[in-house]
Amino acid sequence: MGRIVQPIFIKEFLPNQILNLVYTYSIIKFGNQKKFNIDTSTNSIIWEHGDYLMEALMDLSTPVIEQNVNKKLFPTYSGFRVYDKGADLPTHIDRPSCEYTVALCLGSHPAEQPYEIFIGEKDDSSDYKYYSADGDLERYKIDYKFPMLPNNAIIFKGMDKLHWREPCEHDHFITVFLHYVDQDGEHKDFKYDKRPALGFKRYE
Repeated sequence: MGRIVQPIFIKEFLPNQILNLVYTYSIIKFGNQKKFNIDTSTNSIIWEHGDYLMEALMDLSTPVIEQNVNKKLFPTYSGFRVYDKGADLPTHIDRPSCEYTVALCLGSHPAEQPYEIFIGEKDDSSDYKYYSADGDLERYKIDYKFPMLPNNAIIFKGMDKLHWREPCEHDHFITVFLHYVDQDGEHKDFKYDKRPALGFKRYE
């Protein structure tokens, strides 16, 4: 019981007032940032592990995710990313802290233009090719494709399936990844991403 057989798509994940708050916070915080830590794995302009507001959002979203996957969960960490024009996400699977992943779009410009996320597997017979995390052009079978818009979210098991994004065409596309593990599962020791508490800046 409770195992995700396929990704779960949620059209409107947050109440509009909360979505507007988080998007505005993101624009103000990073619009005033003078130095950017470029995420070399995606070439996106911003990646932040454990932003305080995103950690709070993850923690408060736990009951919603538990209801959808029919499991008791521990939150592990939030990952905040701003894709800009030309950034992408090479094919990869996630680490043990990401047993259950929520990919949530907080806002974008242009807002009406979707940005797709793909979920699939290697398939040497496929005509579709994309870049692996090692930079190799390889063949993949696309099992699922979600054209994401603001407030769209998907819940999926990022350790089980490859996932990726092609080059972004937006001025900005803001996504937060909320990660969880099964309280009774083999990855339960990754609670809080093995930090003392949510919000702890392990990587500083």
